[in-house]
Amino acid sequence: MLKKGLLVVALLSFSLSVGCSSRAPKAQLKNNPSLKKVAVVSLAVSDWGGTVSSSSVGRDSVGNLVQNATGTMIASTEKELAKHWQVRKVDTFITDANYRKAAEQLRVSLYTPVINGKEMPLFGAGFKKGDITPDKAKTLCAALGVDAVVLVFSEWTVKTGGVVPLTKAVSKNIVSFWDSEGQKIFFRRIDVQGKKTLGAMGIKAVNQETIGEWTGGYEEALQKMLAVL
Repeated sequence: MLKKGLLVVALLSFSLSVGCSSRAPKAQLKNNPSLKKVAVVSLAVSDWGGTVSSSSVGRDSVGNLVQNATGTMIASTEKELAKHWQVRKVDTFITDANYRKAAEQLRVSLYTPVINGKEMPLFGAGFKKGDITPDKAKTLCAALGVDAVVLVFSEWTVKTGGVVPLTKAVSKNIVSFWDSEGQKIFFRRIDVQGKKTLGAMGIKAVNQETIGEWTGGYEEALQKMLAVL
């Protein structure tokens, strides 16, 4: 009976740690003299359960819109990071042999940027939590000549509700930093709901004009994350 009680406590402790993970670890970015140069090594977008692409109206291919949006996101991410650190841009290392050697092949349905004809890879199954192994973080930092690598994951979905069931975009955004010592020195998750109404009753418009409700949500989240540094 005691063992069962301990198991329950352990499971509860784990669930609480996961639920509060957006606040941990304590940020070690501000006034960090060893952090001067960073690189975004992974950026992935998930259309959660097909909620963005399903029941959408319009002539645009939702898949193509999301794919193109990842290019916008990597550019805006590097631009925002450059306000704080020197950034090695992904187009300078996308074909680097050691960078690509560190990648892992995962059977997942995701959208990632294609830079100079090469798709940005993933570096382990923990990408949804902003995780990689310490050894992999060390390897990537050394290969790219940076003090920290940055991982981005954005899960896209929609929210429908209200007296009149109106639909709006929702992005769930995760950013993490891993330093050259293999330590996760920053992790944040911020969810953002779009401002525009995309449709109602489960039918929505996803097109060139509205895709910005998701990319804009991500950019808003990133700015909030870095504003507290």
